[in-house]
Amino acid sequence: MRNPWVHDDVPDDAGKGYDGPVRLLAAFMWGSLALLVGGFVLLSGAGVVDLADGGSLGEVVTGVVAALALALALPILLKLLAISRALALLAFLGTGASVGRFVIAREPERFRALLDARDGLVENADSLGELFEFADSMSPAVVDGASVVIDAATATAVGLPVA
Repeated sequence: MRNPWVHDDVPDDAGKGYDGPVRLLAAFMWGSLALLVGGFVLLSGAGVVDLADGGSLGEVVTGVVAALALALALPILLKLLAISRALALLAFLGTGASVGRFVIAREPERFRALLDARDGLVENADSLGELFEFADSMSPAVVDGASVVIDAATATAVGLPVA
């Protein structure tokens, strides 16, 4: 028995897709998902809705909503890419900015920790730079010592006296 929701009114030219209740169901599901995710992002960014409890549940909700928002934007971005690269770039930047602001607004502690870690990395990079400067200052002496060792090893291998 055929499922009427899946096998109903498939046109002869495959470019159009399905007609009938399948298209209606797809439009309803994508529309409701876009409204739910977009509404949650907007309300959360405005501070009206706050599900973050300071634990891992808030991080999971933030990650899932951000991933859904990006997944919903991807088909639109691909359609815009077929129309105009500049328009697709503007939509991509707008989507990235809105999702990024949403994530930063919901997880400010993570970004503060990243900034603190960046400051620590800058201090460590200064120490690493001093190490490289020390190695550069040693390099002529090290090269001379290495050449003496190589000369001695070659002379020993060949059977010449080592000077």
